[in-house]
Amino acid sequence: MITDMQLVFLILIITTICFLVPRFRADLVAVNALLALLLTGLITVPEAFAGFSNSVVIMVAALFIVGEGVFQSGLAQKAGDLLVKKTGNSEWKLTIFMLILVAFLSGFISNTGTVAILLPIVVSLCRQMHLHPGKLLIPMAFASSMGGALTLIGTAPNLIASQSLHDAGYGALTFFAFTPIGLTMLAVGILYLWFFGRKMLDKPLENKTGTAEKFDAAELVEQYGVSDNIFAVKTPKESKLIGKMIKQLHLPSTYNVTLLEVIKKETSSLLRLKGRRQPQRITVDPSYVVEAGDIFLIYGQEEVLAKLVADTGFILQKGASFQLEESHLAEVILTPQSRLIKQTIKDVNFREKYGLTVLAMKHQFSEPRQFGPDETLLYGDAILVHGKWKDIALLSSEKNDTVVLKSAAEDTNLANQTQRSGIAGIILLGMLLAMVLELVPAVVAIVVAAVLMILTGCVRQTDQAYQSINWQTVILIACMLPMATALENTGGVTFMSEGLIHSLGAIGPIAVLAGLYAITSLFSQFISNTATAVLLFPVAILTAEQMAVSPIPMVMAVAFSSSMAFATPVATPPNAMVMAAGKYTFLDFVRVGIPLQLIIALVAIVLLPLFFPF
Repeated sequence: MITDMQLVFLILIITTICFLVPRFRADLVAVNALLALLLTGLITVPEAFAGFSNSVVIMVAALFIVGEGVFQSGLAQKAGDLLVKKTGNSEWKLTIFMLILVAFLSGFISNTGTVAILLPIVVSLCRQMHLHPGKLLIPMAFASSMGGALTLIGTAPNLIASQSLHDAGYGALTFFAFTPIGLTMLAVGILYLWFFGRKMLDKPLENKTGTAEKFDAAELVEQYGVSDNIFAVKTPKESKLIGKMIKQLHLPSTYNVTLLEVIKKETSSLLRLKGRRQPQRITVDPSYVVEAGDIFLIYGQEEVLAKLVADTGFILQKGASFQLEESHLAEVILTPQSRLIKQTIKDVNFREKYGLTVLAMKHQFSEPRQFGPDETLLYGDAILVHGKWKDIALLSSEKNDTVVLKSAAEDTNLANQTQRSGIAGIILLGMLLAMVLELVPAVVAIVVAAVLMILTGCVRQTDQAYQSINWQTVILIACMLPMATALENTGGVTFMSEGLIHSLGAIGPIAVLAGLYAITSLFSQFISNTATAVLLFPVAILTAEQMAVSPIPMVMAVAFSSSMAFATPVATPPNAMVMAAGKYTFLDFVRVGIPLQLIIALVAIVLLPLFFPF
């Protein structure tokens, strides 16, 4: 008959396998694992839902709101502007300053949010300096992971590590407990990435991938292969369409085409004096009224064009060269936590929701192509959109779902942004001081900061505060904590601990620490670093207790190892975010990430016993 411990391990193995399957959401897997433990009687009802009242879960949720305030207030954008000012035209300055800036920001706010803010800035700088963006984006993702390990609040495993030690009776970790070793890892990582990593990523510039100093719409259209599907038609003077609104024509449903722009030959007052005529371009919306002489740029298949012309009376402008307006185009990538993932274009209602038309898309490891309304958006997709510049700018502020990678649209000027960024900076600084000086419990300082971000308008709406929380991470932590409880209750933690001691204990505690680091590192390449940390912290503490040594270096080894995941594109959200923008393959991460993984592991194993003796 199967024992309780064997049953827990069976549920854990099935859960781990489900984590590895991209089709299943990690939070949903964790919820089902929690229910399996509860329904099999391995944990009680209070134990099952204790995770939702855990202070770590509250802190993680509140930190997302604090980070949103930093982003919306423009404080993070000012850091990006600083990157532009300081780099000049030097690849050395751009690389080193970028890595330091990304790491610093990730030490205090979400590393995913940091990458979302700086990704389009770095890509733009690469275009200006004629560098392939792939040379810098993997280093940026890796720096965000190393930066997250600098402070107590930089990443969820650090917070869970502190709480685990506190619950075990060893006291919580201080705010900068991770900093000395984290800074050493960061310095070593930057040296590796500059001298070795970027050379392995030194890809030649492509002729059609936006290598010009300025945003080039023609190159972007050519890259996504939509230039052959853009046609120009003219409205004749006697057309029956004159005076009708676009929505009355039902062109998308009847002919599967979209009117993108209208070119009107109007004359501005200034140019009229000189006798020149200046065409005016307007992005077509459903309420636009057709006028005689209008030239429409249509997006659709060539096969339906003849029927469209025959039915509507439009005159096809053969031989004429018309290009889409630069400020109406943008390349967008989906964030790992995007709510659009696994939805179809039809389900998303992209045009109705954002006012933008999706022209083409690119899945990971695939060439750009056109798509149907039933095409499913996937993790890491890049899409080409068309619309008004203010709608593109609005989309660029939706950092939770999308990142606008390339665009000629003007930046939106938020009212009182300078004042708000100053307020956000004061709130963030106050939170850090309260935590460093231990004036109040860490959870209180973080929740107060989150509330102040809302009350002061740094987060402009309460709904946006809720939307900023990555509920997948929150649910994942809350549901995986009972798994650790079940392992402890049934002796599973003791079993794993004794296995480590039996295999490596004779060599010494450093060997056991190295074994813990290696196991954590292996798991964190494929499943959530948070889930990995939650499961292995109890093992680390019990192993140290059975060896009669301090558990602090063991716990910190698990925390560092779970955050330093570089070898696969699915190891961390920043890795996934840069994949499409840098045009990386899976092997790019393996080639650059595994050596860095080993170097950082060696630094951790050597330094941890020195800073935190056994």
